[in-house]
Amino acid sequence: MSLSTTIPAGTTLRVGDQLDFLKNLLRLSGQDTNVPYKVEYSTFIGGPPMLQAFEAGALDTGFVGSTPLIFAQAGKQGLHAVAGFQYRTGSYQLVSAPGHSDITGWASLKGKKVAYQKGTAGEAVLLQALDAAGLKLSDVDSVDIPQTQVAAALQSGSVDAGLSIEPLTSAFLAKNPTAKNVATTTALPDRSNFVIASDATLASPAKTAAEADYLTRLVKAWAYLGDHPGVYTNAIYVKLYGLTPERANEIVAATGTPTFFQLPGGIVAPQQRLADLFQSAGEIPAKIDVSEEFDSRFNQVVAKAQGQ
Repeated sequence: MSLSTTIPAGTTLRVGDQLDFLKNLLRLSGQDTNVPYKVEYSTFIGGPPMLQAFEAGALDTGFVGSTPLIFAQAGKQGLHAVAGFQYRTGSYQLVSAPGHSDITGWASLKGKKVAYQKGTAGEAVLLQALDAAGLKLSDVDSVDIPQTQVAAALQSGSVDAGLSIEPLTSAFLAKNPTAKNVATTTALPDRSNFVIASDATLASPAKTAAEADYLTRLVKAWAYLGDHPGVYTNAIYVKLYGLTPERANEIVAATGTPTFFQLPGGIVAPQQRLADLFQSAGEIPAKIDVSEEFDSRFNQVVAKAQGQ
């Protein structure tokens, strides 16, 4: 299906954001100016509540990790990935509670209490890493809590380890010197994110035209920030999150500037493996074909923006 390039007056794109990530990205790169449609942001912490908003018809587009995309398909939600971007490493870290020198890697989690938020990329990281270590999700004592509560659970000693993200990881470790950032992963689904859109949005010429423009701005925004090291680091990690410049630079050096990739590309096989692991663990009810998750009609939009 060809994409309309005409955005009618009065068009609104309702965007699901996480911790103002997309909003700040466009602002810092100057890509939030002269937008020929209205953008309404709703911010969430994690993919599961965003999926609920999509289910309620409150969003047109947003971004999530690999796990919510799998859960959306398993739940037969009318959502598809329209673009994907990936980092050098995954965004989740395995963090030990203070004093737990026995947590040295993924294999050492057997029989331990591990905190993470189910339905998020953190669960995917844990599931794949355990599988690589010869373990299953049932080999750990899972403690399902919101991502923002993982650090508190670790600090209180109610769990042995947890899956954490920045800047929460750095803030926790700074206050708890005997805790450790034990491991992360480089599996493709763990370091990939997807811009998703509802089927209703994809059926609307006006909305798809706005979506194409928004994706163009996102691609250009990352290209700008990649060419201007320190802009995002200082504005977000230092000024907003309160990390030291040294720690902020370490994080960005480890993750790298994300790059967009064509869909479905090489993501299908590793994404299918992850979906099969979720199904084997009883986290989704039946086997799914993840190739059905992707809508490739915006590939040319992304490629053109990358060329510019």
